[in-house]
Amino acid sequence: MPAQPAVARGQNYRTYLVHVPALYDPKKSFPVVIVFHGHGGSAESTEQGTGFSQLADKEHFIAVYPQGLRDDNQLFMWASIGPFDYNIDETAFMNTMLDKITKDFCVDTQRVYATGFSNGGGMSGFVACQLSTRIAAVAPIAGNYYPLQAGCYPKRPVPLLEIHGSNDSTVPYNGISATVNPQWPLPPVLDWLHDWAQRNGCTKGPENFFHDGETSGLRWTNCRQDATIMHYRIEGGEHSIPAMIGNQPTQQVIWNFFKLHSL
Repeated sequence: MPAQPAVARGQNYRTYLVHVPALYDPKKSFPVVIVFHGHGGSAESTEQGTGFSQLADKEHFIAVYPQGLRDDNQLFMWASIGPFDYNIDETAFMNTMLDKITKDFCVDTQRVYATGFSNGGGMSGFVACQLSTRIAAVAPIAGNYYPLQAGCYPKRPVPLLEIHGSNDSTVPYNGISATVNPQWPLPPVLDWLHDWAQRNGCTKGPENFFHDGETSGLRWTNCRQDATIMHYRIEGGEHSIPAMIGNQPTQQVIWNFFKLHSL
């Protein structure tokens, strides 16, 4: 996809993969699930390893895998990797990508969702802030939720499901204080979720709603426009995508959350 240098870090194009469900019908509109790779990952590895394409065939949605840009170490990243934007306009990339997907396929524009792991989880939080009028709900996994330079001012409440391991040493569950790292402080997961509950106007919670083995669930409810905040904590979980939440595959749990919400 052609792109301006500010969108492509000096390059002139950005790319993404699209998986069209097996029973795609151009006469019917289909939801879209955007899946962001983590730092050092790729669109291809995410498509192959997350199970969302197989789920798309089963649940009849279009799966989209955007490709990040290379950092100084030649690893793929998103600009949400830290508290800086690296002079990359990810918002413009996302808008252009969504415009093209909507043109190329029959898309239900009221049901576009985003998920991702690690740096890709951070991007899920980023689009919730920056593209709330186009993204119906988000589900970051082990995301790095650095404060955005421009702040987070969504134009509507955004339903959010977050999944995180308690023993994550890459993106610590309890955050990284400014005392420890003044340049790259990271909020604790529960603080970040509390901020989203406030943005969404939730008046109840957090309350326990789920417990199964090593997984416990919290939720904030009674939110504006039913924009519930949910969180699964994986006790002892590290920096990875859990295979299961309770008795269901993680990608199925995410999709079950998504399909409850639309713009």
